[in-house]
Amino acid sequence: MSSAAGEIARPLREPGVFETLGASVALMREHPLQLMLPFGIVQLFIVAERLLVMTQTASEDEPAIGWDLLWGTGEALLTTLGMAAVVVASAGLARAQSASTGVAFTQVFQRLLPLLALFLLLSLILVLTIVPGCVTGGIAAAAGADDWLVITLSTVIGLPLVVYVMTRVALAYQAFLLDGEGPVQAISESWSLTGDNVMRLFAIILVAAVAAIAVQVGIGVLLGFAGDTARTIGGGLIGIPLTVFGFVALTLYSLRIRETSPVRERVPDPEPSAGRGW
Repeated sequence: MSSAAGEIARPLREPGVFETLGASVALMREHPLQLMLPFGIVQLFIVAERLLVMTQTASEDEPAIGWDLLWGTGEALLTTLGMAAVVVASAGLARAQSASTGVAFTQVFQRLLPLLALFLLLSLILVLTIVPGCVTGGIAAAAGADDWLVITLSTVIGLPLVVYVMTRVALAYQAFLLDGEGPVQAISESWSLTGDNVMRLFAIILVAAVAAIAVQVGIGVLLGFAGDTARTIGGGLIGIPLTVFGFVALTLYSLRIRETSPVRERVPDPEPSAGRGW
């Protein structure tokens, strides 16, 4: 076998954290409109919802729990739709294919019901991973422990489990949208693909999350004098590129580890699959 053939046969190197983040920045710099427009459209509805909730609760001393639940659920669903469109667009651009906003949303809405099922399953997984920490804190509180000890025990027991499990299922939407898997199969595939990539994937998520939180806090401080409405609108606009950056990074990492992981026995589809149901 020639040296060139040996190079081709050699397994691909697993992608690094900074390599993935750099590739994400480069892709966003080359295609800012195609990547940010899908989530920007959704973000307009999210900001409008926030303003509506603020208006509805302005006359109340303490907002009703129902409003908080409605706002949180609505924003999470809208974010999921925007995220899904960004995943499709970024995968298309990474594969040098068409990635218009219309095409991205069309593929998302073609599988809307199973997408919502995946959203509910991941939400249920998150709730279940929180339970051990809550139970630990409840037992400590019932035993008469101080508040600081209750919080410490809940965090020590619950946080590592939440971080680990949610990192293992972080690529479920990519498996669902790009490979046409059903909700359950998508979660299973994400779990398999991330087996050897947990720390790298967590680092990517952490960098994206810290950047988004830092900028959001900064916007809140800078616009503190301007009132809640200005902070909501300003934070929503600034949050578009930061949130999209996180989605793009996860998608590029997902595409790359499909090439390096022994779990995948086939080459990724050249374009997102139409789906194989549930």
